Amino acid sequence: MAAAPAKRAKRTLRVAAFSGSLRRASANTGLIPAAAKLCEESIPGLQIDHVDIADLPLLNTDLENTGGNVFLAARVRDADCFLFASPKYNYSISGPLKNALD
Repeated sequence: MAAAPAKRAKRTLRVAAFSGSLRRASANTGLIPAAAKLCEESIPGLQIDHVDIADLPLLNTDLENTGGNVFLAARVRDADCFLFASPKYNYSISGPLKNALD
């Protein structure tokens, strides 16, 4: 007698979303909650978490394991994938987003 196929546990796919703009009224930042709401309504098991990089200090490798850097590292480590909403600056990404990625 064959065993019944095992049911897969429902898994939440966690998306860490970063905005490349620090302005409160940024259209790019506004796209993140809009995407989260759209996905919540249409894609079960997908959770978009906005990772705010506004208070992240400028890159300093001497301070790699302190404050905002530890918080950011934990959010990145916990994510399954990433969403970037960023304005284009001179055919590249914005300074704040580049700083966060570094």
